[in-house]
Parts: sequence; C-alpha cells; structure tokens
Amino acid sequence: MLIDSLAAIREAVVGTLGPVYPVTVSQLLVFVVVLALVPVGRKRLGGPDAKPEFGAISWVAMLMSAGVGLSFLFWGEAEPLIHLAAPPYGATDPGSEEAARAGMRYSYLFWGPHAWGIFAVVAIAIGYAAFNRGSGMLVSAALRPLLGRLVDGWLGNVIDTLAVLAILFGVATSLGLGTGELNAGLADQFGIADSYGVKITIIVALMTFATISAMTGLGRGIRILSLANVAVCGLLLAYAFVTGPTASILSTLGTGVADYVRAFVPMSLASEGATGDAWTGEWIPFFWAWWIGWAPFVGAFIARISRGRTIRSVVVAVVLVPSLVSVVWFSVFGGTSLGRELSGAVSVSGVAAEAESVATFAVFDTLPLTGLALVILVPMLALLFITSADSASFMLGSATTGGSLKPPRPVRMMWSFAAAFAAVLLLSGGSDSLRDAAVIAAAPFTVILVGLCLSLVPMLWRDRAGAVRKSSG
Repeated sequence: MLIDSLAAIREAVVGTLGPVYPVTVSQLLVFVVVLALVPVGRKRLGGPDAKPEFGAISWVAMLMSAGVGLSFLFWGEAEPLIHLAAPPYGATDPGSEEAARAGMRYSYLFWGPHAWGIFAVVAIAIGYAAFNRGSGMLVSAALRPLLGRLVDGWLGNVIDTLAVLAILFGVATSLGLGTGELNAGLADQFGIADSYGVKITIIVALMTFATISAMTGLGRGIRILSLANVAVCGLLLAYAFVTGPTASILSTLGTGVADYVRAFVPMSLASEGATGDAWTGEWIPFFWAWWIGWAPFVGAFIARISRGRTIRSVVVAVVLVPSLVSVVWFSVFGGTSLGRELSGAVSVSGVAAEAESVATFAVFDTLPLTGLALVILVPMLALLFITSADSASFMLGSATTGGSLKPPRPVRMMWSFAAAFAAVLLLSGGSDSLRDAAVIAAAPFTVILVGLCLSLVPMLWRDRAGAVRKSSG
C-alpha cells in the first residue's frame, strides 16, 4: 500500500514539476554565480569583522562529507555503467563508445555545478539572515524580507516543517542506498546475507556510532570524521588512478569535459531528448529532486560552518571545488569501470543495472591488491555513513530548536536515529521507495528555493545601500 501510494504521488509530482526542475536548477546556478561576481560578493557572513570558525581544509572537508561523500561511492562506478547499458534519451546504441561518453557527461551534469549551486543558495541565504541579521538558522527566517511577519505565524511553521521533512526524506534516501551498498559489500566479501534484517542491523549499529559522535559537537566529532573521510577517499582515488587503466581514465576525463562543455546548455535545460521520453522522466526529476531534498540539510549545515567567509568564497568552496572533485572522481572510477567494460576484460554493466550497490565492489575486484582496497572500502563506507548521519542530526536538532547554533544534546541524540525512517522504507519497498520519497519531499521546497533568492536580493542590496550611505555621511 505504501509503495503504491508513493509511486502514484511521485508520478503526479513528475508530471507537474518534471519540466520545472531543470529550468529552476539552472536559474539557481546563474544566481549564485552572479552573486559571487558582483560587489556584494565581498560581503562577509557575520559582518566585516567576523573570523572563520574553521580552517579552509576542515571547512571544505566538512561541507563535502555532509553533502555527497557516501553517494560518491555509490554512484561513482555505477552511474556511467547504467548509462552505458541504457543511454540517455536512447540516442545511441547500448554498450557503444558514444553511450559511454554520454554517460560521463550526464554524470558530470548530475554531480557538478548545477547540483552544488542549490546548496549554495540555501547556505548564503540562511547564513546571511542568521549571522548578519540576527535570525535563527531557519529557512523561514531567511524568507522574512519576502514574507514579512507571516514567518512568525503558521506559514513560518509550515515552511520549517517542510524543511525538516525534506531533510528526513533526503537523508533517508542517501543512507538507505548507502546501507544497501554496505550490505552488498559484506555479502560479496564475507558471505553475510543480503537481506532486510542485515540492513536494519547495519542502520542501528552505525546510528549508534553516529549518536556518540553527535554528542561531541562540530569542532571535534564532525570535523575530525570529515578530515578522515577526505584523507581515506583521497588515498582510494589515488590507488584507483595508479593501478587502474590510467590512459583510459585520462581519455575519459578529456573527452568527458569537452562533451560536457559543448552540451552544457541543452543538458541544463533537458532539451536534448524528445518531449515526454522515459529517460527524461526518470533521471532528471530524481536527481534534481534528490539534491533539492538535501538542500535544507546541507545548505543549512554549510551556513552554520561558514561564518566569517565572504559570499564569494562560499560560492567558490561550495560550487567550484566540489564540482572539480566530482569531475575527477567520476573520471577515475567511472573511467575505470567503463574501461573494463568496453575492453571486454570484465562485464560489470549487468551487475550495475541489477544491483547498483555491487558495482563498486565489482570494479575494485578488477584492480591489483583488491583485498587491501576492499578492506579499506567497507570501513570507509561506514565512516561516510556516520558522518552524514551525524551532520544531519545536528541540523535537524537546530531546525527543531528555533534555529539554535548549538542544539541541545538530547535533541541531537533523538534525531541521530532519524535514519530509522530509511529502514521503514527499505522494508516497504527497497530503493525504489527511497527514490520516490525523495522526489515527493523536494516538490514544495523547490518553491521555497525560489523564494530564498527573491528574499536574499533585497537583504543584500539594502545592507549595501545602508553601508554606502553611512560611509558617505
């Protein structure tokens, strides 16, 4: 019953908002780029005398670990292979070189500047309202210039409730998919059953560790975990590049970036395929809705750790740096999987199509010293899971305590088990129900994102005009 209801609602959402997502996401990217380039980009979150709370390396590590760390491992190998087997828009033959190139450029699209621009909008709007206007870390507070006193009543409560629901669904989707990948790895390497019971055991065990980390706060728990994530992921990336098909990886990087730049506009507007084709209706809404669903959590989290940074530096750190990392990551791991597939050395596209979570391990099985790499990979998946859950519990705690910068420990502890929601969806319908939930939860927040842009502009320009009058007087 739950599965059918989610699927029906998702179809209605996609039918209504499907064409809206790519246009909205593209407009958000243009908006944050313009903010970085115009004079207001020099404004500092927290005022001209505010100092950053975290060093540059810790700051970037935290925002990336909260944003996509776990998902990188899930999709890095699988997505290019899925597109190879079922090319975008069906425009090329499955398994062909053209399908591989199309798969890479769409991987860059879904994990590049468009996606991170969504997070940047939320981070700048909430951070400026909180640190420069004295509001709480709430989505509704950032909408005050647009909605006025309405944010103090029922409308503000509805907006913040929608943000909490979007966080829950978005986190449930990512952690649920990550749980499937962990279970697949344990089954592949140690013969542990791939079952719902094992998945729920994984969730409970890892959420217990996430709870312990959540009690230590930002400065120790999340920051240290994020730095560890970056270090281990960097080692894994270097290992795959050196031991994998290096020439194929470099070729993938070169042709992929060239194809991405050439097709940037039609891909951005989802205008390459025929109107209403199945691929557009499946992939475009899911990915943009997924990123939008994560925006209240990741955007607010980035805002929380970005006090003392200029708007321009936030755009660079949130949009440019992760996008470059995404291109390198997908080129290395996607290039490795595509190289193995196209050369006929091993067939992993069938594995990816039937069980995306196994693709990571199937690809690593083709590399030298695979035992050592896989011994590192399973704990790393667990570490990324814990970091995402820890960051989410912190922001859920903040969102439900009036936007507090330091939510109480009991509240953070309660929310640290929010991923139990993922277990319910897994029991009900597996990864399909997770994807359906993400698309549904993102629908109302799409409108809120546009409102944040409309609200941020008068905030910035009024403050700038006031500063100019003050200096001239």
